[in-house]
Amino acid sequence: MRKRLLALALLTTLACALAPSVTFADERGATPTPVTIEVGDDGAPVSTSGDGWTYDNGELVLEAGYAFAFTGHAFDVSGENRIWNSGIIVDGIFVNGSKGNGSTVHNEAGGVIQGGTFNMPVNNYGTIEGGTFHESAHNHGKIAGGTFDDYVTNSEGAVVSGGVFEDGGNNNSVDNSGTIGGGEFNIGVNNSGAIEGRGVFNAYVQNGNARFGTDKNKSCTISGGTFNSEEMDNFGTIEGGTFNGEILSRGIIAGGTFSSTSTVASNDEDTTDGGGTISGGTFAGPVTNGDPDPDWNAAAIAGGTFAGAVTNYDAIAGGTFLGDVSNRGVIEGGFFARPIIIGEGGTVSSCTFPVNASLAGLSLAGTGAEQPVATYEKDGEESNCLTLTADTGYTLPSSVSVRLGSADGRELVSGTDYTYNDATGVVAVKKGAVAGPLFLAASGVPAIAPAPEPTPPTPGSQPSSSSAKLLAATGDSVQPTVVAGIVLSAAGTLAASAIACRKRRASRR
Repeated sequence: MRKRLLALALLTTLACALAPSVTFADERGATPTPVTIEVGDDGAPVSTSGDGWTYDNGELVLEAGYAFAFTGHAFDVSGENRIWNSGIIVDGIFVNGSKGNGSTVHNEAGGVIQGGTFNMPVNNYGTIEGGTFHESAHNHGKIAGGTFDDYVTNSEGAVVSGGVFEDGGNNNSVDNSGTIGGGEFNIGVNNSGAIEGRGVFNAYVQNGNARFGTDKNKSCTISGGTFNSEEMDNFGTIEGGTFNGEILSRGIIAGGTFSSTSTVASNDEDTTDGGGTISGGTFAGPVTNGDPDPDWNAAAIAGGTFAGAVTNYDAIAGGTFLGDVSNRGVIEGGFFARPIIIGEGGTVSSCTFPVNASLAGLSLAGTGAEQPVATYEKDGEESNCLTLTADTGYTLPSSVSVRLGSADGRELVSGTDYTYNDATGVVAVKKGAVAGPLFLAASGVPAIAPAPEPTPPTPGSQPSSSSAKLLAATGDSVQPTVVAGIVLSAAGTLAASAIACRKRRASRR
């Protein structure tokens, strides 16, 4: 009996494995029942009802739990909201034709569109996963896929996570008040919501709007995506993303990666609360901060890493600048890897420069793998202190050389611009003298090795007679021992001679 049950279980498992599986499900996760609706040449369903659907007075209602495929002719009925879908639309052609009034597919909450060709407007409160849409789509739910070549409106609270958005030849665009987290956009995007995730934008993007209030613009955010458009306007906030084109920013840039093909111009035009500010991001291309016209000049850089050239007309208070910086405004902070190019009206009150060193037999204490730096303060009398330490086998030198820029740069004056203590190795450079990167050169002095100490004698050993004479001649302390040995040897010889004399006398008797 047990063997029969086991065999039955195996057969059941095999049958389930070989049975065709359903490849789709509704939003509730249940497997829907496939239903085919035949459409006549008049554009209406041939029947008035079927499993999961009814057609009455020009309105088609599709119920949840069913997957609908339309065959025959295109569905073409005049009026608005002609289709109410709570199930799944798998396939079909839906057109407005020449009936006059707009015909709309109303995809309700819980409804799914997985396929089909739509030549009529669509109002989506459910999910669009696929299909081709040749007329406007108004999204109040989620768009996860599909191809769109007309206007698309993504409402507040709605999400676009996928899909391809193409130019339909009617200057169409995507207006976003919700969230865009993915998709490929080959038409313009007007963002008044949030762009995040992995979307790819190959056409013009406007973040925020000049007509919005300053607080509203600040809330229009970009935190992800790849932007390949030739130009882009930012009235809102950029927090992340990759940018490869021209960006005109009247808003805030707080993050993002701006490639070498990008250019950034930042200036406040009173459209955004805190506009004209760059506080973060990496910039490989050129950046212009502010406007050449003082009457329109209102911008600030407070952070970010800039590998490309930077032209400053207003204010720099922070950031890392690895390329050339032309300053016609005010610099009050930041790290500059190269000398600052001062233009007309440009001033520098404080900043930081790198210290490069050419050292032989010496090291800079406390730096490790980090780049040593020196601070510049206009007319500053305080000093930047660098400490030299001698490597093994070397001692500190009596002097060092400090220059601006490189080994060929202008040499700073010892005692005026800097001091050096050859006992402690401390090099103190006045902050007011650090007008650019510093170059420190010094060489350690090879230490003289002391003479080796003599090897002490092994306990109990006796030096040779020649050594004894040498030690006696030099007055070494081993002399008494040598003399005592000589005396004992002489005494032994005399004693042996006396014994020999007694033996001869005794033999004569």
